Amino acid sequence: MEKNSLFYMANLYPEIGRMYSFLDKELLEASQNAQKRALDITDHILSFKDIKPAGREEWGVIKNFILGYDKLDNYEREILEKYAEPFSYKFMNQYSLSH
Repeated sequence: MEKNSLFYMANLYPEIGRMYSFLDKELLEASQNAQKRALDITDHILSFKDIKPAGREEWGVIKNFILGYDKLDNYEREILEKYAEPFSYKFMNQYSLSH
């Protein structure tokens, strides 16, 4: 399987979910580990040349949200939690069509 930008975008969705799940359970080390993985994923996304300048700005904002995930208000948290969801569905759809 090719690990393209969509692959990483799709994998960001569950990582953000884990990050907040651990935070809500006050498992701070596990939450911070999930944050690190989420940041690594955004760095991978930003390394791809198919991400256009406007997309780079948007992913930069998402990266900043992840950096301060534990300080976001409920509205900002919801934005972050939902942001990568469509990419996950798109990836799964493409994957199921190719297999």
